[in-house]
Amino acid sequence: MPREELRNTLASLHETLSGTDDVDPETRELLKSVTSDIERILADEESATEVGDSLTERIEDSMRAFKVSHPIIGGLLQRLSDGLANMGI
Repeated sequence: MPREELRNTLASLHETLSGTDDVDPETRELLKSVTSDIERILADEESATEVGDSLTERIEDSMRAFKVSHPIIGGLLQRLSDGLANMGI
């Protein structure tokens, strides 16, 4: 997945989250952390070594949290995870 597509997926995730009121604060904070780290990687791929496996685990935790209750958000997280994996992250 090209970087531009990852950026577009992140934008879709932000837009979807802003229109969703029923996400608990803890999960919303987890997503903010995940998206912030992805944005940092997209800006500077060298920062990927700083977040490494932790990011992958947090994305997977987020996907599990949203898979049933918010399938669109879960799907966007899956696309981000796949894109990062294709980048070797």
